[in-house]
Amino acid sequence: MKKILIGVIAIALSTTFTSCNKLQLAPEDYFASESFWKNTAQVDGAMIGLHAQLRGFQFTFYTLGELRGGTLKTGTSFTGTASLNSASVINQDIRESSPGISGWSGFYPAIFQVNNFIYQVEKADYLTAADKSYYLGQAYGLRAYYYFHLYRTFGRVPLAIEPTILLTKPTSAQQMYLPRTKTEKETLDFIKSDIDKSVTNFGTNYTAKFQKAQWSLSATQMLKGEVYLWSAKVKIDGAAPTTTTADLTTARAALEDVISKHTLLTDFSAVFKSASISASKGSTEMVLALRNQFGESTNNYSQFIYAITDPLSGYVDDKGVAIPADPLQVNGGGTIIRYEYKVELYDQFGANDKRGNATFLNFNKGAIRATNLRKFPGTVVEGNRNFSDDFPVYRVAEAYLLLAEVKNKQGVDPTTEIMAVRNRAFAPVAAPAFVNGTFEQNEIAIFYERSKEFVGEGKRWYDLRRMQDASGNPLVFRKDLPLVGVLDNTAGQNHKILWPIDIGTMNQDETLKGDQNPGYAGT
Repeated sequence: MKKILIGVIAIALSTTFTSCNKLQLAPEDYFASESFWKNTAQVDGAMIGLHAQLRGFQFTFYTLGELRGGTLKTGTSFTGTASLNSASVINQDIRESSPGISGWSGFYPAIFQVNNFIYQVEKADYLTAADKSYYLGQAYGLRAYYYFHLYRTFGRVPLAIEPTILLTKPTSAQQMYLPRTKTEKETLDFIKSDIDKSVTNFGTNYTAKFQKAQWSLSATQMLKGEVYLWSAKVKIDGAAPTTTTADLTTARAALEDVISKHTLLTDFSAVFKSASISASKGSTEMVLALRNQFGESTNNYSQFIYAITDPLSGYVDDKGVAIPADPLQVNGGGTIIRYEYKVELYDQFGANDKRGNATFLNFNKGAIRATNLRKFPGTVVEGNRNFSDDFPVYRVAEAYLLLAEVKNKQGVDPTTEIMAVRNRAFAPVAAPAFVNGTFEQNEIAIFYERSKEFVGEGKRWYDLRRMQDASGNPLVFRKDLPLVGVLDNTAGQNHKILWPIDIGTMNQDETLKGDQNPGYAGT
């Protein structure tokens, strides 16, 4: 994106949401106030459009939240027929000339749409008070979610909070520049403010529309718990947090609220059934999912498994059973392996943890040991696999483990929350008991529990940045633990906890001159 909002001008002057599938229902004259924003049905259509855009960022959320987490391989795949993508990002080789992401991850056009939605709905006298509040609860939650990704990625970011082209009618590109906030705190405070507005507008309305495929009060409460836990633990503007106690109290209340409204499914694998199967659509466990359905949209997980042309003969699984020619029934549904998890991650599950084989199919042949992701199995239609799985944004298992993290930071025993998730993973076999220990022992146990629970869900990099050792240092620097310390704080990599702003954006936006994130200028 050339400038923070310039890309939005073209969108606004043409169409907002291309009608390429069923979810993208916003009409062509979305921004034309003369013929739109006249009734509730149109507002409904616009909200569906906002979620279509949200769904379009599924792999961006994965890229920002997991690629740098230390669990993915680089080089060649186990079959030797495919090369793996994103090696520079996975290996932490990120520079302003090649950051792996660009244009603020593409979030600002979507934020503009949310800004316009808020502007139009706030002045819509044709909406009932209840409907208006519900729509605004959704919109403020969505905006806070986008900005929280931006904050964790870049730190200080531009705060676009109004539909600028509608209100100020700029006559030049120069008028569309928007500088970054002066401090990280300013960005974080804005996110908290949007969360408060979302909660206030929702009130006590926990309605989750379209089988939890749209933002809801529970989604805002999940985000609130995550944001305030981050605020309680992670340095801001280079200094340790000063509001830890209050932030932990706020996070705990929000997460306990979510847990009171949702229940875990008894079978881990049922959470990830095909989107065409009701078990994974609007289940008691799901808080918010990006909806994919056959004939409408697919996710990106065909890139995580073998292609039908890959030679699989001679491989056996973890029980020594021969792998058939097409064990996942790809039959044309796969592309070529672009992302492959390290087999060491599979080994962490243990024999009785059902999540291991629900998440991975492992391949063994002589000295070769490898895995393919099968957590998002798609659905087989007319013999071909179609990757029309929902992508979970939030589910109640995460509320339990975030609450465990909150309690551990408060000095409270987190056993109940950890065992709620672990018992489900091992059922019907008894799960290994968690033994409450020191802060660091508990923190690392929670981290590894999250590592097994949320593979492929875009969480691990953020966990490494937020979770801590006994000295309060993030686990991202903890080199003595398996699959953990992905950055070396003794080798000048401290700055890499944030991403660089790409050089194209730096050069084209005059407000960014000299304002690159530390450590990246000239790289």
